[in-house]
Order: sequence, then C-alpha cells, then structure tokens
Amino acid sequence: MGTTGTVVGRLRESVAEWLEQVFYGGAELAVLSTPAFVVALVTQNRYPDAIPIAGLFALAAGSLGLAGFRAGVVDIGAWPRRGELVTLPLRTLYFSLVFFLASIATGVLAVEAVGSLWVAPLGGVVQLSGLAAFPTVYRAIHGEPVTRPVVKR
Repeated sequence: MGTTGTVVGRLRESVAEWLEQVFYGGAELAVLSTPAFVVALVTQNRYPDAIPIAGLFALAAGSLGLAGFRAGVVDIGAWPRRGELVTLPLRTLYFSLVFFLASIATGVLAVEAVGSLWVAPLGGVVQLSGLAAFPTVYRAIHGEPVTRPVVKR
C-alpha cells in the first residue's frame, strides 16, 4: 500500500495519460477527416444548425472513443499505430466517410426526415459505431497490425 501522495500521484498520471490519448484521438480525427470537413462547410448553409451540432457531437464522441479503442478499454481488435504512413490513405478515406455520415447525413436526417434537432446529437453514436468497425476494415485490407501494435498484449 502506498501513501495518499502516491495514490494521488498515480491518479494524476493516469488522468494525464488519458487526456493525452483523447487529445491525439481528436487531432487524428480532425486531420484525417479534412475532406469531409470541407463538404460540411459547404453544405452547412442549407442546414446551419443540424450539421454543426451533429459534427461537434461526432468529434467529441470520436475523440473519446478513439482514445478508448486504442487503449483497449473496449476490445474491438488491434489498431494500427497513428504513425503508420502505409495506412494513411485508408484512414483518411475511412475517417472522412464516417465523419460525413455522422455530421452531414445525421444533420440532414434530423431536419428532413425527423424534423427535430434533437436527432442531431446522434452523430456521436454514428461516429463511434463507424470507428468501432475500423479494425475489421483494416484487417480486411492490410491484415493484422503485427508490427508494434498500439496495445501490447
């Protein structure tokens, strides 16, 4: 057993590591989803409230989810490392497509089909669902990420 200072120190260290993972998850999503961001900026004039709401929820949930998936909090399969340049085209295409569905499609659905902005926050659910499926898509194209996986098992 440690002293109170040791416990607080470990807790502080764990929180700092988690926040770092959330930050890098958000940065990865923001950078790799840039093509979908451009489309969202152009199309948001028609749906000025729904698309930004859905997009913000998608980014927030995606940042937390990506950090959790990469850390192995929820085991959905091995993830490639962030710095794998070979997978950059796949990740850019996939993350852009998922963000497009989470922000634009959810925003349009909220306004046109349902008629309520209360549906727009479901963009976060769409984003998490899409990210959860990424390891399966990755394995189908590149195989298992055997070289230095994110989570050491």
